[in-house]
Amino acid sequence: MRRTRQWVRATGVVCGAVVAAAALVGPAGAKERAGGVADSRATAPVPAPASQKARLSTGETATLGRGGLSVTGPGGAPSGPYAFAKVGGRTEVTPTGRRTPQATTTLGATSTAAAQAPASATATATGLQRVKIDLVNTYHWGGNIGVWNRSTWQYFDVREEQWDDFGTVDLPPGDYLVIGLWSNWRQPTHLLSKTFTVGTAPLTVTIDAKTSKPTRLTVDDPSAGRADSAVGLTLPNGDIYGFAGGGATEVLVNPISLPGVSLQLHEVLARKGTTANRPSPYRYDLVHTFTNGVPATPVAAVRTADLLKTRTTVRSSGAGISAWYGVACLCGGWASPYRTSDVPAPGTFTHYLTPGKTFSRKVMQGRLDLPLPDLGGSQGEAPAETFGQGPVTVGDGQSAGRQGKFYLAETRFAGPTGKAGFDFSTTHTYRVTGDGQELGRSGPLTVGDRYELSVAPYAMYGIHHTAARADHSTRLSTRIETDWLVPSRSLGQFSATLPVLDARIDVPGLDLRNRVPAGPASVRVSLANRVSSYAATLTSVAYSFDDGATWQTAPLGADTAASGTVAVDVPATAAFVSLRIGGKDTSGGTVTQTITRAFGGPGTQTALKAGSITVGNVVVNSAKPIVPVVSGGEETYNARFTVDAPGGLGSAGLHFYHGAYANPDGLLYIFPGQCTKRTTGTTYDCTTEFHMNAATYIGLNKLAGAWSIAAWAHSADGASVYQGPVPGQATFRRSSAFALTSVTPQPVTRGGTLTVKGRLTGAAWEYGAQTGLAGQKVELQFKKAGAGTTWTIAATGTTDATGAVTIRRAAWNDGSWRLVYGGTTTSVWAPTSPSYVDVR
Repeated sequence: MRRTRQWVRATGVVCGAVVAAAALVGPAGAKERAGGVADSRATAPVPAPASQKARLSTGETATLGRGGLSVTGPGGAPSGPYAFAKVGGRTEVTPTGRRTPQATTTLGATSTAAAQAPASATATATGLQRVKIDLVNTYHWGGNIGVWNRSTWQYFDVREEQWDDFGTVDLPPGDYLVIGLWSNWRQPTHLLSKTFTVGTAPLTVTIDAKTSKPTRLTVDDPSAGRADSAVGLTLPNGDIYGFAGGGATEVLVNPISLPGVSLQLHEVLARKGTTANRPSPYRYDLVHTFTNGVPATPVAAVRTADLLKTRTTVRSSGAGISAWYGVACLCGGWASPYRTSDVPAPGTFTHYLTPGKTFSRKVMQGRLDLPLPDLGGSQGEAPAETFGQGPVTVGDGQSAGRQGKFYLAETRFAGPTGKAGFDFSTTHTYRVTGDGQELGRSGPLTVGDRYELSVAPYAMYGIHHTAARADHSTRLSTRIETDWLVPSRSLGQFSATLPVLDARIDVPGLDLRNRVPAGPASVRVSLANRVSSYAATLTSVAYSFDDGATWQTAPLGADTAASGTVAVDVPATAAFVSLRIGGKDTSGGTVTQTITRAFGGPGTQTALKAGSITVGNVVVNSAKPIVPVVSGGEETYNARFTVDAPGGLGSAGLHFYHGAYANPDGLLYIFPGQCTKRTTGTTYDCTTEFHMNAATYIGLNKLAGAWSIAAWAHSADGASVYQGPVPGQATFRRSSAFALTSVTPQPVTRGGTLTVKGRLTGAAWEYGAQTGLAGQKVELQFKKAGAGTTWTIAATGTTDATGAVTIRRAAWNDGSWRLVYGGTTTSVWAPTSPSYVDVR
């Protein structure tokens, strides 16, 4: 649930064509770790293959392609932190900051022989000395350590000790630079470097954490604090070694003077206390380079007035409160990974950026990944911008076709103004016909998959594509069914863009949640063939207010235009408006596209149910209240539920919401469920885990108490779907602590007055700390000596504005005294430690 979502917050992506100068590298791979001579590699950049994908040890996915290296979590969620660098044409990724050491994954190392060459003649010659790299004066395990020759800038892998903080490498005599990165669970990150010389004897190089200093970029806004950062060291040969994640975690570096080495910083600032339920109204993306090493004070300050500024509005297709906003600096010789923070969605925020730089951007709402245009410019205010406008349709697909072969990949979505990105929650299915005869159908596919089918010659091919979207993050365009007819004569002998018609829909009157008020709504529809030589004609537009159970036809003009505008009279009771578009082109092809819940109306939102799939039996945390921590990491909880899916289960999951289903004031997202089919019947048992820190994920005291549960599930074939509330609840309570501050006098005279003082505190989810609980009724309890475990109520009191309470009571017998807070529906029971008092 990262910031109300359980996914780890930091997203790591190296963007654009800068991969050759700024890719990711961690420690040596398994071969180097096994011992023996270190594997040094050539330092010349080596082009990577067109696309490579690998699964990391954490279940995250690293993809290396022409667009750069991206790391995503399960279902397209942002990744956790990782170590990164580029060395000698290979790209390596090592997850960091986890509870246990993680393995390194290598991409791009097989593109040429140079990238996978064995150790050089220098490294395999006699006279190698064993060098130990040892971190001292801080506690870390594992580490990512690299060594470079300072004359040739040749790289040498270091064999790190997995459960310790040191590594070893065999080096010939010479002058070297070592860079080590240590990033562990609940620890500050250390990115430390040191120069050393290898002679004719083994050597231990000690890196002292006491010499490190926090690095930071600051701004003249006292309400702003670090939300995320990326820190790296670049070398004269273009190699980069660094840190790509960790949220607000402190990053420590040590001063070093070395020509050609630069410290690169990308700092994200947001309002202190930002969470997904309390998104920041502004964001700073600050970048800075310290040249010729690391200065004694690696901190730089900027003024808001000197920055580039814009106002950005993000619309939402669901009941969202916020979105992840990811920004990466394309900074010439280096690129920062995407750094994320919570921004209002739907809503508007102010974005400040370092001028003179180009920034790549994206918005992530749940599992919808929306790329945005690059942003850059000089100091001053740029024009305002708006993204996320609906309705969303299938479009800009990567399908190709030729005589005898189809390659179907329709995983991109499009909005009225162009690309709307990828949705990792969507299941895609295809059915292909030839002159009405079925030729083949696909199983469920997701982002990155394509359906390939060889076909015999037919006069007319039919392609039926279904995109079924069921997730916590969207309630619009939940199902898009497209039927294309493609004449055989429009297909060439060689693979090319598939000549099919795409629809674009614009509804100017939509609000920030992509809804319209009651009354006439203007809907503009345009069609275009992906092959521009075929002219398109819009032939029909129909609309439905009951998810497609009944349809009404909107009148169109008699001309043969590729676009048209119709008026839809939306009643006050309509929660959603579905659309069906028809068209043709001059090749003889046609299209019919049906978009369920294309945009919202003014009515009360209800669950979406199609087919026979159902969700039930939800149990959260074994039906016990959740008392999340507010600092010092996260705790893990579980939820169980069942899905009955006669057509097979594609995927399913839960989310928790506080307030109204349509417009909640609190949201908590969790991972999709891991589901297992029972041996008989059509029922699946599903479990999921979520990680909680109340300050990070909830962020507001007012959200303590009972939360409702919503579920989503869709069948394997995409024919059945459920999305909406389900019975059950998740209860979140603030932790409480009660401390005795004094019990006087001791001993006390029989019948004398005993004064008991204490202070009651509760977790403040806004600030990640404890604060006094005011106005709470508490009890003074007494247990007579020898009375076993029985406590009796001796008196009551009420805490003051600071949570303090004083209660006086006559004492007649020896025994123990304590104060007890009974708890509420939003905070837990808390007793003080007992204090034994003698009566004389």
